[in-house]
Amino acid sequence: MACRSVEILISEHRAVEKVLEELEGLIDDFLTNPEVPDAAKQALGNISDYLTRDLSLHIQKEDQGLFPALERYLPRAQGPIAVMLHEHEEIAQTQRDLGQGIAGLEEHPSTGGSAAAQIRDHGRWLIQELRSHLFKEERILFPFAEARLSEEEDQEVVNKFETIAAHSGEPSPSPSYLARV
Repeated sequence: MACRSVEILISEHRAVEKVLEELEGLIDDFLTNPEVPDAAKQALGNISDYLTRDLSLHIQKEDQGLFPALERYLPRAQGPIAVMLHEHEEIAQTQRDLGQGIAGLEEHPSTGGSAAAQIRDHGRWLIQELRSHLFKEERILFPFAEARLSEEEDQEVVNKFETIAAHSGEPSPSPSYLARV
């Protein structure tokens, strides 16, 4: 059965992939420019906003919406859910570290400076980790959800997504970054 909850999350994954492509291009540009151009600073700021707001909201939907529904069928402390939760923690920390680097560009705009190095290092890790993470969710966890969740359970998850989004002040799914791309 196709689950609406999974469709929502996959749609949000496509948005994450667009952001990762933009981040990757900006990091690659660091190699050819002595300073980070103002347009790149603005784009990095938008990416940081997206990660802080939209990616965090997406992770909340999985952690508080989908995963509890799947716990009826899988243990939370081990297996795919445990792996995803651990990766969510790592992603959130790296996203914060990347945001600190982006914030530091005003003070240190050189592509050879510490802020740019922080963006390069944490950005590259985040790109690689998120691509791997999305792949695992879409190839392992989401097919499992579609095979196990009833229509009622799926609707409960969708309702939970909407509640999470309402508490965040963002619609579900949030179009805030995509409107700027």
